[in-house]
Amino acid sequence: MYTANIADTVMFRNMGKFPSPHLESLKRAVAEAETEIWVPAAVYHELADTGKTDSPVNPYLDTAIEEGWLRVATPLPGRRTDGYDPSAGSVEKARFIADEFLNRQSKYPETNNWRDAALVALAVRLFDENTRIRVITHTADENLAAACARIPPEFGYYDILSRYYNPPQTAKSEFPTVERLTWDEP
Repeated sequence: MYTANIADTVMFRNMGKFPSPHLESLKRAVAEAETEIWVPAAVYHELADTGKTDSPVNPYLDTAIEEGWLRVATPLPGRRTDGYDPSAGSVEKARFIADEFLNRQSKYPETNNWRDAALVALAVRLFDENTRIRVITHTADENLAAACARIPPEFGYYDILSRYYNPPQTAKSEFPTVERLTWDEP
């Protein structure tokens, strides 16, 4: 069974830009765990340096993408401004449900919540597209960790673990380890 790991922005901010010993540790752990890291397109763009070029450069992720151990998901369907559509597919519904959940929990509704909801939607997309998969999400946002654990089961997907890193700086030492990237039966 394939185990997909989905990581939030803060995980990479804490580990630093390439070259970084923390990212090198993560690369080794990914290889040893025989997995890969996934990020939603929204996370890639949040970490990118748009600078003076037409195409963004991402000092946190581009090297990992080139080396093949990190994958950026294709952009997710739907836009927050379109509103919730009850006839939408499960991925789009999951993102709206996660956004609503995060807005209710947040002191600052609607700030980064749409972007954060992309982690939940990506998990649902991976489940939709794969029959033998488990998903582990990694975040330092407690509300997002709760959303990642609660919402995919609403769509019938129960093989999900949500790993919460608190304080966020623990991501430097905990995230780049085989134990955090592999499935341990709850």
